Amino acid sequence: MKENTKKISKKEIVWYSISGFIALVGLFFLILGIVGENIPVVYSENWILYSEPLWLSNWSGMGYRYWGLILFLAGSLLAVVCLSVFARETDRDSERASRRAQRLGIEKVEETKATEE
Repeated sequence: MKENTKKISKKEIVWYSISGFIALVGLFFLILGIVGENIPVVYSENWILYSEPLWLSNWSGMGYRYWGLILFLAGSLLAVVCLSVFARETDRDSERASRRAQRLGIEKVEETKATEE
């Protein structure tokens, strides 16, 4: 029985890792924002809400939840695009291999007919 083993290229692994990392950071920010809103402590003791305006809101005007959602969606979109691109490349390569096999098969049939005559 022939096993179907295909190798994944290094650039494909790198792009999947990058998109996964972006989505993971987005998910972390999203969870951090939700937890920060719902911790039952005083604002001065809530380090999540206290840190939000110090480094995020000054230059962007958005908090952890919004940046988390943006990064998660960007990472997911990048993963979908990578899947589409690499699937198209794989289909193209397999189609090219099948055309070549078909051409070689036709050439072998013509060679055997020529040797029989």
